[in-house]
Amino acid sequence: MPHLSKKEVTMIRIGLTGGIASGKSLISDFFRQENIIVLDADMIYKNLLYTNQVMRTKIIKEFSLDEIDLKELAKKVFANPHELKKLNRITHPFVIRAFKEQLSRYEEEEKYIVLDIPLLFEANMEDFCDYIICVYTNEEEQLKRLVERNNLSREEAKKRIDSQWPLKEKCAKSHYVIDNSFEKSFTKQQFIDIFKKIKEEENVN
Repeated sequence: MPHLSKKEVTMIRIGLTGGIASGKSLISDFFRQENIIVLDADMIYKNLLYTNQVMRTKIIKEFSLDEIDLKELAKKVFANPHELKKLNRITHPFVIRAFKEQLSRYEEEEKYIVLDIPLLFEANMEDFCDYIICVYTNEEEQLKRLVERNNLSREEAKKRIDSQWPLKEKCAKSHYVIDNSFEKSFTKQQFIDIFKKIKEEENVN
């Protein structure tokens, strides 16, 4: 795992990843409660859709759209892995550039910052992070949450889950794993323990 020494950076960058509907937003909220800034890749992506004309134009042209409708675009790309790859090839460079710009603003001001990036490994953004935390939940719970949250059929939800790396692979490549399959209190205690370990390690280094 990549780890930048304190001599190279003044700010510790904690990558937060996992599968769709695994519970990353909950962990992001825990970090915000600790007054840690969270950069959310999904929010950056959605903002760019409406503010970056170059990216918008590329997407509209590539997918033969009159206008960008997030729900319709999601249906289109999650139904076809080839279409999803095309979308990611267009959007990832813009999202990565936006991340770099935002990180540079906080570099000298913050001790810790969290990068909430669902496709962290898929986008090869590991080098952005000093530590990576993966949020895990079992597949049945993940399916159930996604169906309820996005009002999808089980088949549609399964396609969206399968469009990402398997959670077990993401867990294996991360420094820490939070199991969000059970009660919120259990998840919160894991978060507390992991953040404490990170702070202790940085103090040692």
